[in-house]
Amino acid sequence: MKIISLLPAATEILCDLGLADNIIGVSEECNYPDIVKDKKIISRIRLDLEDKTNLEIDNAISNLINQGISPYIIDEDLIEELNPDFIISQETCAVCAASKSDIKKINVDNKIVDYSPLTLDDIPESILNISDKLGVKEKGLEIKKKFLFEINEIASKTKNIIDRPRVFAMEWIDPIYIAGHWVPDMINIAGGKELYGKGGEKSKKLNFNKIIDYSPNYIFVMPCGYSVEKTLNEIDNLLSNKDLNKIPAFNSGNVYIVDADSYYTRPGPRVIEGIKIIARTINPLNYQYEPKPDSIINLQNFIHFESFAG
Repeated sequence: MKIISLLPAATEILCDLGLADNIIGVSEECNYPDIVKDKKIISRIRLDLEDKTNLEIDNAISNLINQGISPYIIDEDLIEELNPDFIISQETCAVCAASKSDIKKINVDNKIVDYSPLTLDDIPESILNISDKLGVKEKGLEIKKKFLFEINEIASKTKNIIDRPRVFAMEWIDPIYIAGHWVPDMINIAGGKELYGKGGEKSKKLNFNKIIDYSPNYIFVMPCGYSVEKTLNEIDNLLSNKDLNKIPAFNSGNVYIVDADSYYTRPGPRVIEGIKIIARTINPLNYQYEPKPDSIINLQNFIHFESFAG
């Protein structure tokens, strides 16, 4: 069986299902686990985003979409050459990964397996659907059961929190986007309250004054597809805002940068780690957990360190 995956989350899931050796092509964003890094590249971002700011990236991608142009280039000749049995695609977000509509020249409808979860609950069901289509349903059931068990484990420690802290998940810095899809569900399981974002809804731009009105107790900065290190390169755009002191989270030092690419952007099993990171941060008395290295950093501590180091 030969499989092409056009999105990082599906690539990770295929490996969890024991199908790593069946993967013959991936997108250039597929960087986990290490075993997939040598696979043939099927889809690439159309733009050169190296050294581009959040604002420049947002403008460039918006211009493409407004012209009806996909942000992704598909190597359709390579697909025909590889002749896959299945192609894993998605329709959740046209910006985040290549979709079925990007494959235009070849007849692949009967080979497409859709992976388009919108909410946290959708993720284990979508994993099971993939496993069923690829003939490894028992392994899919195993992953689903583990996923739900871990969700319930976290929820059992946070569900009775009455005074839930207000949490703002910032999916883009300039312009500011509030995280949607499964992230609001993650915050809810972690014991927080997200006002503007709703599970299943797309991420959306948010005026800074709305953040002031919301007065979040915690802010998690998680630009889509960014690591902590990459986000730090953009953080001055946020820190230059003179009204930051009007937000409780900034005044109390409760602004955190997290590894969005690993634990929030991709709707797969690793979002469990993302929930744990939020839960131990906003509810340390109810939930204790030691995050993995480089998964989260406190912004205030980073600024103090930078000032000390010169």
